[in-house]
Amino acid sequence: MDNLDAMAEKIREELAAKDEAREKMLPLCRDSIRYSSTAIRAIHRQEFSEADRQIKSAGNVLSEAEKAVKEYRDLANTGAVRDAQKELAEANITLALITGKEMPGPKNLGVDVAAYLNGLGEAVGEIRRYLLDGMRKGDLSRGEELLSIMDDIYSMLITMDFPDALTGGLRRTTDMVRGVLEKTRSDLTLVIIQKALETKISTLQKQKRGALELGKTKPDTDKTANGKVEEPRLDIKEQKLYESLVGWRSKKANEENLAPFIIAHNSWLKQIVQLRPSNARELNQIAGFGERRVNKYGREIIALISEK
Repeated sequence: MDNLDAMAEKIREELAAKDEAREKMLPLCRDSIRYSSTAIRAIHRQEFSEADRQIKSAGNVLSEAEKAVKEYRDLANTGAVRDAQKELAEANITLALITGKEMPGPKNLGVDVAAYLNGLGEAVGEIRRYLLDGMRKGDLSRGEELLSIMDDIYSMLITMDFPDALTGGLRRTTDMVRGVLEKTRSDLTLVIIQKALETKISTLQKQKRGALELGKTKPDTDKTANGKVEEPRLDIKEQKLYESLVGWRSKKANEENLAPFIIAHNSWLKQIVQLRPSNARELNQIAGFGERRVNKYGREIIALISEK
């Protein structure tokens, strides 16, 4: 028993060092979670550059937290570190999917696979929120695309049939994703049907007005033998305007670091060419273009049309 005091002193020193590392790690993890949450809010405001900056800050702070407990394996695997990794993964995945970029993997982000999978599931909820915001503003342009992404994520998560001790409660997250997916599919279906009816009524009213003014109705689209509607056919003059709009779209995509189809689909540009809107109200008649795009790009598009 002569060495008992010496052993106790060494244990106290080790525990004190471990406690110091823990106290340093915890606020850093909280800061990382805060940065990730701020990034997600920026994504929903479509402030993608700010979101990217916040995500980088979250990653840097999390790296500091992991370094602080590097020598203590049990601390490195605590809930605080896992939660920060999950939030970082969620922010990165959400930004990539909404901006049309390649989704990063767990190795790219430097996070544990369990934290990554749960972050992937949480990202589905953020995609639903982004989609609903667009629906509320009348923008259905990415509805089917985002719903398909949500479906693909769910299909992937249900294949991870491992104990919760390994996946960090992934089964509960997967159940949440299923519920979110089904609600979103229902909401989107109802809105698409309603929008289609509104567009059909608007088109019939336009054709009726055109027939009264010109004595005939000029169709904007051609139909195939099976009755399916094709994209509008453009004459030479219209084709030049269409190419100018495509050039404008490419420039905006580069400026905003987005995929071109997020700015505007080809079919929308062709409808714009044929309609040649002179104000925001007329531009808003383009099915799927949405009020948000009208507010954001309307003046530039109308100005470009007026030059031609």
